[in-house]
Amino acid sequence: MEPDLQSQNDADAGQGSLGPWAFLKASLPGGLHGAALQLILAWVAFQGLVSGAWALHLKALAGWSGLPRYWGEQLTARDVWELVVNGGLGERPLDLWTGLLAVVCLIWALWSGWRVQAHAAEVEPRFAPWGWALLDALLLGVLPNALLAFLLTRFLGFLASTGIQGLGWTHLVLGTVVRLTALSAFLLQWWLCRANRAASKVGGWRLGSWGALFLHLWRSFLRLWLHPIQWTALLVGGLLVRLGLHAVALGLAWRWGGGSSVRVWAFLLLQLFAAAGAAWFMGWMLRVVGRFWHHDAELQREIARLKGRAMGVEHG
Repeated sequence: MEPDLQSQNDADAGQGSLGPWAFLKASLPGGLHGAALQLILAWVAFQGLVSGAWALHLKALAGWSGLPRYWGEQLTARDVWELVVNGGLGERPLDLWTGLLAVVCLIWALWSGWRVQAHAAEVEPRFAPWGWALLDALLLGVLPNALLAFLLTRFLGFLASTGIQGLGWTHLVLGTVVRLTALSAFLLQWWLCRANRAASKVGGWRLGSWGALFLHLWRSFLRLWLHPIQWTALLVGGLLVRLGLHAVALGLAWRWGGGSSVRVWAFLLLQLFAAAGAAWFMGWMLRVVGRFWHHDAELQREIARLKGRAMGVEHG
């Protein structure tokens, strides 16, 4: 459990704390049962149900346009224009069922992820810390991550403007990776904040006092930024793995083509397997974050206990 936030000393922040890499191996088990399995099923449902509902929506729109209504159609630019303008896709990009399924599956995935992390952190997965921590992350994570992403993309843009061959594509690819990594870092800040709030004995936004709130925010901020290399490596690596799984599925589908319903269903299965693999990897990351937070919280509690004992001896 996290020590009383009032007893944490800023000067000892991060003292002796292990980085997240130390918990990679220990966090591997447990990815296929309980909340972790629900996390996988939620993202598979999001991929399959939402994609299927949107495909049916497109099929309905195509019936009002000049497009043929059969599987395996290779769309040209004119066909896309026909679908967007005459078919009404520009006015109705989503139908009711697609949006509803997306919201339900996303909430299911986010809550299952919180349960996975809470189990690893040995805290209770309550709704209040989950919600308040999102506001914490907005305060702590938006500005530094957006600033770093802006500076890195501007630097890549400067390199691309030199006209050296290959730097334009480097700017496009790495710029996308930088922006997505900044978004992942914001989510990571949310994960750290909600674990800290869940362990507090006092609820509410201020955690009982403005001082407790400040210490909570400060400690959550340092848990991310005291290990920038390790967290960045994990975020970028996880991003590349998840994108890579979907890229492999899309690449195979491109090679196979969509000339038959069998190939279309095979492509859908590939996407579902890619979604399941990406969700398992996300669950692994959540367990790493939970174990890292638990270690750091225990360390801070031990430091506070030892300092309290030392102060008692001095006064005695």
